[in-house]
Amino acid sequence: MSSDTGFSHRLREYIQQKHGSINSFCSVVGIKYPAQMTPYLQGKCHPGKKMLERLKNDGADIQWLLTGHFNDFPLAPLSNALAFSRSRMDIDNLFRQVHLNVGSGADRYKPVIDAYAFLDHAERLVDLTGSLEAFLGYEPNALAEVRLDFLVHPEDYVLVESTLQRQRQDEDILTFHSRFRTGEGQYISVEWCLYIKSKPMSDLKEYTMVLRKFGS
Repeated sequence: MSSDTGFSHRLREYIQQKHGSINSFCSVVGIKYPAQMTPYLQGKCHPGKKMLERLKNDGADIQWLLTGHFNDFPLAPLSNALAFSRSRMDIDNLFRQVHLNVGSGADRYKPVIDAYAFLDHAERLVDLTGSLEAFLGYEPNALAEVRLDFLVHPEDYVLVESTLQRQRQDEDILTFHSRFRTGEGQYISVEWCLYIKSKPMSDLKEYTMVLRKFGS
């Protein structure tokens, strides 16, 4: 997702949740013609000083609108995402919430999640959500059945492999900082967590994975 597209998505969510409509927002902040908002909402341009000033005066978190992260609030631990949200439906809902919330009250402490996926006992990606390919810059479904060691830098995978080879208890949550291979063949720093669960009627493990970019 480009920065302009990310901004337009967050701007639309902010306006809808606070004002209910584009027209109401324009009326409040002093924009005479609502059509002036179209380039921002379609991701065709980034806001200038005057638009940012209007949004700031309206109470918007400019840091969040521009970057997706909240101003003056530390990121919640990524492992929090797996503390209570472990099923596919739970993670789906949490992912939507943290990408749609406008940053009020306790919502600021929801962990930022950039992507999530599910792996089988052989560490193959078996249940993709589209978010992982988008996060790493791959075509849709390009990572289906791909093993984890293809994505994680070989030097970093040594620690991952040794950790997973130890006897792990059900419902363990492991946190790593690793370099992940992008669709362009480069590597980016990623903070990621695995939730470990035994398959029903089996000793085989399966994993829920959540990720976010580490640093900036």
